[in-house]
Amino acid sequence: MDSINLTQELSVLADWLAPIATLFSPFGVDSRLHWTGLAAFLVLGVAVYWFRGRGEKEGSTLIGFLFPLSLYRTASSWVDVKVFFAGRLIKPLISAITLPANAWIMAACATLVAGPQTALPGNDMGFGGVIAASLLVAMLFDFSYYVTHRLSHESPLLWPFHKLHHSAEVLTPITAKRNHPVFDLLRAVIGISMTAPIAGAIFGFFGVIEFTEIFGLTLMIALMNVTGGALRHSHIWVDFGPVFDRIFISPAQHQIHHSLEPRHHDKNYGLTLAIWDWMFGTLYVPSEREVLSFGVAERDGTPQPQVHNTLKEAYLVPFVEAAEAARARDSKITQEPA
Repeated sequence: MDSINLTQELSVLADWLAPIATLFSPFGVDSRLHWTGLAAFLVLGVAVYWFRGRGEKEGSTLIGFLFPLSLYRTASSWVDVKVFFAGRLIKPLISAITLPANAWIMAACATLVAGPQTALPGNDMGFGGVIAASLLVAMLFDFSYYVTHRLSHESPLLWPFHKLHHSAEVLTPITAKRNHPVFDLLRAVIGISMTAPIAGAIFGFFGVIEFTEIFGLTLMIALMNVTGGALRHSHIWVDFGPVFDRIFISPAQHQIHHSLEPRHHDKNYGLTLAIWDWMFGTLYVPSEREVLSFGVAERDGTPQPQVHNTLKEAYLVPFVEAAEAARARDSKITQEPA
């Protein structure tokens, strides 16, 4: 086999890249709105209704319990829908930036590992090796989400763009897509920076492989979907218990992440795995079902005024608030003694 230069590697990577590329697609198979996520929403929702849901305030009928009109008719839900469809239009622009960058980094790392004058080997990893590689990259991506999510909460400059997501006053499955494009771009960039070099190194060592998939999903996303990923943004409480809550983020734990209560602030950043929160001290494990209210709050739990009432506000207000945060930071720096 002739030696493979960088341009040729990019071509070879195109097909292999697809499972990785979907990790960074706001509306690809990473979506909790994939059929597996919606199926799990219905199965788990019916189970909750059957065992403890009937007679609760969400509605006495199954349909009323699963899809209460009191949530879906709100102004907050209407903004969710607008941001969802606007995001679908913006997705190609984000992909045009991130996917070529992802491919280039992977190809460059593959060349570095294999050597510019060395033919890339064929795939001799075996089934176990492919599974291990799939899990490694999936876990790296999951950790990259934890980093992005926590950074978006703790940085005054980035928080306004993630604040849009937290300004939802009710949670429905489509709230998962109530994201500002800046947050989606940041998530993709950090994800690529953490996963692409490793994926490229695997390619350089072992040649073209395809990551293991389940129903067309990467392992970590499939796991999240079938364990109730779509329930995370909903009124339906599903908790995994004190043991598994330290390994996987349950729907209840993510609902707690959206809570106004001060004890819940800045907790449960994880996407699929809770181990990152456990390791870095941001894990909150509920001991019982908690009554939650959602939105953006002050440190004492006082709700902040809603500033994302329209699609225009949802997209433009974060830039205004980020600029104000930058000015406040610069003012503080200039006032500090040398």
